[in-house]
Amino acid sequence: MVINHLGYGSRLCLGVGAYPSPQGVTALAGDIIERRHVEESLQQELEEAQRYLDIVGTMVVAIDADQTVSVINQAGCRLLGYSEAEILGKNWFDHFLPKPVREHVRRVFVQFMSGTVEPAGCVENLVLTRGGEERTIAWHNKVLKDERGRITGTISSGDDITERKRAEAALLESEQAVRRLNEHILNMVMVLSHDIRGPLVAIASILKLMLRGAYGKLDQNPANTVQDLLSRCTRLLGTAEDYLGKATMVTGSMEMEREVLDLRQDIIDAVLEELAGDIASSGIVIDNRLGGIPAGSIPIRANKTWLKAVYRNLFTNAIKYGEKGCIISFGFEQHESDYRLNVYNSGRPIAEEDREKIFDRFERIESSEGPAPDGVGLGLSLCRQIICEHGGEIWYEALPDGSNFVFTISREDDTSRSIGHPTCSE
Repeated sequence: MVINHLGYGSRLCLGVGAYPSPQGVTALAGDIIERRHVEESLQQELEEAQRYLDIVGTMVVAIDADQTVSVINQAGCRLLGYSEAEILGKNWFDHFLPKPVREHVRRVFVQFMSGTVEPAGCVENLVLTRGGEERTIAWHNKVLKDERGRITGTISSGDDITERKRAEAALLESEQAVRRLNEHILNMVMVLSHDIRGPLVAIASILKLMLRGAYGKLDQNPANTVQDLLSRCTRLLGTAEDYLGKATMVTGSMEMEREVLDLRQDIIDAVLEELAGDIASSGIVIDNRLGGIPAGSIPIRANKTWLKAVYRNLFTNAIKYGEKGCIISFGFEQHESDYRLNVYNSGRPIAEEDREKIFDRFERIESSEGPAPDGVGLGLSLCRQIICEHGGEIWYEALPDGSNFVFTISREDDTSRSIGHPTCSE
């Protein structure tokens, strides 16, 4: 008897050359029974594995070397919109991927099969559902090998991240819209602040001429009214310059043109005049002796608008945080290479944990009497940027009896120094 063993799933053919012996028939029957037991055990294991795959909430698909689907779980069937029978044996790339990505993904698969490329940790690709919808899947791929180490296919698990990608795209679009709106608002603030400044300067000049009698001597009541108008106009001018400075800082379009100024008349006195109402209402005492501001003119080469913004912010903070009846002092020292200036107030020093961040954008600190005053936390950050553009630096000193802000301005007319003082990096 000749036995031709064609392998699993094939017919078992017998060629009878002689009458079989009883022992041969018994051996053959035992072999058939054993094979059936193996097949049944294997089938049970496959069904058990399929049940485990169907429990998994993510898509699982196995693709053989010939690009056909050999295994897919129920999550994959639901996502694609097909039954398991409609998917198994089909070419994965031809039936379940959109045309624009089909050939690219197929080439990657071929590289997997040849062993020239190892699967990456996570790859995002599109699949095509029965209804024609494209879904984004985050795939984790692994190659399958037989007992000889030959690559036979891939098995992949995939999470449907379509909704997450849509939410991310919507969020990005929203952020871009908000950014465009912010830029538009900042540009409007800059234009408004710039355009309103010119008329305010002209009005203030006329009011000053009126007080000096250029148009005739004023009686006391009209003179008081004109003085009040001048104070309000000066205050509004300072507000416009402050908004212009903060908007310019955020947009990064600060222009730094220097001119020779009188520090006392053009800067300090002008800012104190703007804030005269707040100083009086808070009972604050101004003492310019500390630091030795000279009585005469103090020539300094700087940008008038921006240097006024520095003093305006420092004086305003001193008023806000210095408590009623405090003393505000300001000083000046001339050194070989720079001017050293300061603004001091006798209020409670800034808490130690807040000192390192006071020059950061959008940082505000609480006053000694409660929450931080109104503001967006750009004042000291703006001061820092302006001083850096002048080739100097600014820092805070906590004193036993108050707070002292000290800053320097380069005496050299060297524009390269205004770019990148080591303490000016963000």
